[in-house]
Amino acid sequence: MIRTRQKQIRSFVAIPVPLDGIQALEEAVRQFDSEIGQDVRWVRPEGIHLTLKFMGNISVDMLDRVLMALPAVTARFSPLKLEIAGFGAFPNLCNPRVLLTGVEGDLEGLSKLQSAVDDTVVDLGLPEEKRSFSPHLTLGRVRRGVPNGRLQKIAEVFAKRESLAFPAWTADTVNLLRTELDPAGSRHYLVGTAKIGGG
Repeated sequence: MIRTRQKQIRSFVAIPVPLDGIQALEEAVRQFDSEIGQDVRWVRPEGIHLTLKFMGNISVDMLDRVLMALPAVTARFSPLKLEIAGFGAFPNLCNPRVLLTGVEGDLEGLSKLQSAVDDTVVDLGLPEEKRSFSPHLTLGRVRRGVPNGRLQKIAEVFAKRESLAFPAWTADTVNLLRTELDPAGSRHYLVGTAKIGGG
């Protein structure tokens, strides 16, 4: 009997950012774009989120299993007080490749939640996350082939930008999302949610 290969779905688990936070980031990106936009591929505003676990391409069956497992994990935690921090880059501002803003607040609780989500998907048979958890919101990615002089300009623009005047928010939801890639960038679609603290 010939077994057909299941469709693979690019997916991840993330905490959503509230709408007013997205709008504040969108305004910041507009200001950045006027100075460095030619060298950066910006994330769509609706695509900004706090990733807890990137799973890559998984089967539909595995996606369903993750969705079923998440509520029991998130119910063990209390909602998290989080806030958007300063602007920065990976791997660093001397060599900016991924442009981002940091996250502050209940980082201990956030780290424990991320670890619990990772443990859960590993128990389901997915690979463990090897990199240390560094909470952030990705705003854009520097295009390939940008010369050093313009990389320095990107670093200067990001380094001088003050943090957003955006109040802390209570994160009480974890989303499971799937991603579809197109020439204009990634589009994310909600698969399901789990409440932090249950309910």
